[in-house]
Amino acid sequence: MPYTTNHPAIYYQKVGSGTAIIFIAPPGMGHLTFRYQTLLQHSFSVITFDNRGDCRSGHSNTKLTFSQYVDDVKSVLDENEISKAIVCGYSNGGLIAQQFAISYPEHTLALIMIGAYHAPKSLMLRTEYKIGITVARNNWIPLLAKALAFNHFSDKKAAKEIEMEIKKTNADMLRQQYQLGLDYDNEQQLSNIDVPLLIIYGANDHYVHPYQNIYRKRLEDVEVAYVHRSKHQVPTKYFHECNAIIYEWVKRKQIK
Repeated sequence: MPYTTNHPAIYYQKVGSGTAIIFIAPPGMGHLTFRYQTLLQHSFSVITFDNRGDCRSGHSNTKLTFSQYVDDVKSVLDENEISKAIVCGYSNGGLIAQQFAISYPEHTLALIMIGAYHAPKSLMLRTEYKIGITVARNNWIPLLAKALAFNHFSDKKAAKEIEMEIKKTNADMLRQQYQLGLDYDNEQQLSNIDVPLLIIYGANDHYVHPYQNIYRKRLEDVEVAYVHRSKHQVPTKYFHECNAIIYEWVKRKQIK
C-alpha cells in the first residue's frame, strides 16, 4: 500500500493522469470520502489520502500543529513527484486546503473548497467541532464512524467500507485535529491567496453560505456554485453534480 516516507506515514491513493487534484477530507473520514471523485481520473490525476492519525495513516504521541496537516499535503505531492496541484478541501479539509495555498503558493494551481468557511465562527459550526472533540475525548470512535458513514453514503456497501476505515482513527489525534480546526482563523491571510478559487455549496447548507462574502471581499478570482437539494454532503450524495462543476470550472479556467 502507498505511504509517504515521512513520520507519521501518510496513506494515499493516486489514479488517473493529467493535471493533479488532491482532495483533503474532514477529520476522521479519510480517502474514502472522495471515492466518487476518483471518477474524475479520466481527465485528471486524482489523489486522495488520510490525514495523520485518521484511518490508515500513522499516528504519533506528540502535540499536533495545524501546519503539520498542511505539510502532509505537500509530502503526498512530493511522494508522487507533483510540483503543482489543484487543492480541494471538503468542510474542515477546506481550512487545510486554503492554508496550503497560503503556505505553498508555488505548488498551488488553484483552490477548490466544498462547504467553505475560513473559520468556524457560527454557533452551528462551533457546536459541531465541540461534539467532535467530546466524541474523540471519550473514544467513541465506533459511534462516530457509524454516524459519519450513515450521513454521507446512501449506498450501504460504501457506508460500511468508510465506517470500517474511520474505526481505525486514533482518538487523541482526532481530538487534537478537531481542536485545531476550532481554533483556526485565517481571515487576515486570505488576501495572500493568488490563485482562482471555486466554492461549492449545497443549496440547503445555509449556515455556511454567508462565509462566501469574506472570500469575495478578500480574493479577486472567486466563483461560487450551488448544488440543488444538497445539504453539506455534496461530494458523496451529489457527486455527479460536484464532479461536473469541478470539471467544467477547471477546463473553462484552463488550469493546468
